[in-house]
Amino acid sequence: MGAIQSNAARLTGGLVFITTTVGMTLTNHVISAQARETLLLAGGGFAQGSFSQYTGIIIPLVNGENAFLQDGPILRFWQKSYGFSYKAELTPNSPAKTRINAFGASLTGELGYQKKLSRGQLAGYLGLTFRQFRLSPKDPGADLGQNPIGVPLTLDGTWSVFDKVSVSSNLSYTVFQKDYWAQMKIAYRPTSSTLSLGPEVVVQGGSEYQYLRLGAFVSGIKLGKFHLGFNLGLRDDLRENQQSLYGDFNLSLFY
Repeated sequence: MGAIQSNAARLTGGLVFITTTVGMTLTNHVISAQARETLLLAGGGFAQGSFSQYTGIIIPLVNGENAFLQDGPILRFWQKSYGFSYKAELTPNSPAKTRINAFGASLTGELGYQKKLSRGQLAGYLGLTFRQFRLSPKDPGADLGQNPIGVPLTLDGTWSVFDKVSVSSNLSYTVFQKDYWAQMKIAYRPTSSTLSLGPEVVVQGGSEYQYLRLGAFVSGIKLGKFHLGFNLGLRDDLRENQQSLYGDFNLSLFY
């Protein structure tokens, strides 16, 4: 049954990159925020054989204009869903593996504190997440639902290196669910607008999976009151030595 659990865990990890990418998207938007009090986000993404969707709301708990640029506490709430499939041996003597269709959903709340630096901003968060999975047909050996409660710990930061170049990082670890994520982006802003673009690198994993992502992003594309962003690149499964495309999009609105 260990091999069955390993397959399920790797597929769970394959979805982490989509749902966690929003952390870095947030950092890019927050630094350029003007006089706004709340940030709404939505988006989705894909990898080989999987998809996901999310919505979020970010609320700085400080008074006055330019709240996202001030020191102080901040709240974040997320709703996420995932769909994917995998193959597993449902019985020890099964002649062939069975394809399992999985659907998962989660709710997360986080409380953090942000600090303005001389050339950037740093924020740390402590949260609580609840997730559930539905498998069809049922897979008794899967570990997807063994830890429905998790405690995410997150650190976001952005530093201005040159006039038009900044470096962003996002580190997170979910206690009990044992997922980790480390991302770095180098953003180039060609004009005085919110548009930025550049490369990204991600390392993510857990007890039974590990991935490396290399790609590029474009963020801050203005569509009226909204900002649109995209990520696209290659993902390398370091355990299985398999490569595939990944991609996602994000939409945000300050109000």
